[in-house]
Parts: sequence; C-alpha cells; structure tokens
Amino acid sequence: MKKLIGLLLLIIMIASGCDKKSDSSSSDEFSNSLKLGTGMNASNFTLTGEGTVFPSGTAIYFRLESKDDMAGSPVRISVLQTGSSTPETHDFPSLQSYGHLYMSSIYVMNPGSYTATGILTSGSKTVASISFTVQ
Repeated sequence: MKKLIGLLLLIIMIASGCDKKSDSSSSDEFSNSLKLGTGMNASNFTLTGEGTVFPSGTAIYFRLESKDDMAGSPVRISVLQTGSSTPETHDFPSLQSYGHLYMSSIYVMNPGSYTATGILTSGSKTVASISFTVQ
C-alpha cells in the first residue's frame, strides 16, 4: 500500500510539473520601455545609435516595448515640448495581431527639450515615456 501511495504521489508531482505555466514567464521577458536611436535593425528588433540627444530634422527611431501583448493595438507616440501644453502625435497602424515590440521613426524639427510617450491606442494604455533633446 505504501508503494502504491508513493507511486501515486510521484505521478501527481510529475503531472503537475507538466501543467501549462501561467503567462507570467513570457511577460517577464519584456518590460514597458521606450527607447530612441539614430537607426534600427529590424531583423533583430534593435536600435542603433541609442541615445537621448538628436540633431533637428533627422529621423529619430523608436522601439516601444510592452510588458503585455499589444494585441494588435495601433501605436501612438505623443511628443510634448517642454513648456508647451499641446503634444504632437504620431500614429502608427497595427502591423500584426500580437506582439510586444513596435519600431518605427518620427521627425522633430525644432530644437528643444521633449518628452515622448508611447501609447497603445486600443484602451488608451500608456506604456512608457522618455525625455530627449533636439539640437
């Protein structure tokens, strides 16, 4: 009888180890962040020339990463110049129905200090913000 109980406990422990884990392990791979750079490598979803100071009138590439699946939401990058109350918005269409990363570029023409905020427009979820300077 002890062998049977021990065998049943072993089977239960093995079976519980095969259960699908919660989705938290995949969401731990990602964080809520917005990074800026002078270029991008779309093949491996990385930015080149990552930084926070850029020349005016040139493309500023961004990489928006969401801890939660973006679930096909379009992306908005809202850019607010320090001292202004009206942000400039850049809207980007959804490229697929799932994923945690979005990369593209924006242009900021006027020198100054800015804050960019990445927003998932479905549900108006703010993901992350970053301060940067245009010279």
